[in-house]
Amino acid sequence: MHDSPSLPMVYALFIVDIVSRWGVSDEQMLEGTGLTREMMLEPQRRLALEDFNTMIIRARDLTGETALAMHFGVTMQVSLHGFVGFAAMTAATVREALTVAERFIGMISTAFELRLEEGPQEASLTIIPHTTLQPLREAAIICLIFGFVHMGQTVTGKTLSGRAQVEFDEPPYLEPIKPYLPGPVDFGQPVNRLVFPTSYLDLPLIMANPVASQMAMTQCEQDLRRFGLDKPFVAQVKALMYDERRGFATLEQVAERLHMSERTLKRQLAGNQVAYSDLVEEARKQMATDLLEGSPASLEDIAEKLGYSDVANFSRAFKRWTGATPNSWRKGARGS
Repeated sequence: MHDSPSLPMVYALFIVDIVSRWGVSDEQMLEGTGLTREMMLEPQRRLALEDFNTMIIRARDLTGETALAMHFGVTMQVSLHGFVGFAAMTAATVREALTVAERFIGMISTAFELRLEEGPQEASLTIIPHTTLQPLREAAIICLIFGFVHMGQTVTGKTLSGRAQVEFDEPPYLEPIKPYLPGPVDFGQPVNRLVFPTSYLDLPLIMANPVASQMAMTQCEQDLRRFGLDKPFVAQVKALMYDERRGFATLEQVAERLHMSERTLKRQLAGNQVAYSDLVEEARKQMATDLLEGSPASLEDIAEKLGYSDVANFSRAFKRWTGATPNSWRKGARGS
């Protein structure tokens, strides 16, 4: 159902930095994408999952390294995940950290879900992918498995062990990297998950900080409501209605991506007390303020990015939203 979600652009930058270890330059990696390092540093930018998949293929081709997903995972830092990562690494215990990840992963991308289950002896973290894109699907599962093990050992300061289950057959490149895994891997399983002793959930975190954690959690909750991710169906629509390559989609296009009629889409949105035009308007307002406050982009570029035919139309809409002109908003945000 999530056939066109996106990821924060910082994950694309992460790929670019990883492949530089093989001597691949930014220019080589980004050729034909229209992206620059400066663009990837803008926190509000997102990249369509299809384009991210293309980047993974290009990275693999340029490096000749088929096990890149493992390198992504063992290099991944908790801080890469923004406020979600900060809330997790300052939590009191592993249980609290994984609960944060489970609740807020949709803020990073609706392409994946996490499900934490706790038994008397064993606990598990299940990774549920909502994309059929390859090699992204398989690479993401491997990356997340390695990533959670690596991040878990980093935040606890302990060597952790367990076992993994994955839905795919054993790839030929996995044999030499098995020593880096926390335990055995069962292939061809109905689920993708890490299984580990339940006692790990009570391990304290090195950077536990109740004040910092509460601040980060408050920000995550605010963002969750802002993006409508506390309403799963609305979250799906928001994930599908915009990406960097195509801009804002029409109601018809979103309905097609959700495999439903426009009428059904309108009815389901109405059941959530919202209209599609309201979601687009809200997203445009948020993107506009983010771009005006956090980027040097010209008003012409911002207007085009938001789908307006000219600056005048954008300025009228912005004044309707905020009561201020884009220029005055930008000056106020910069304290001038």
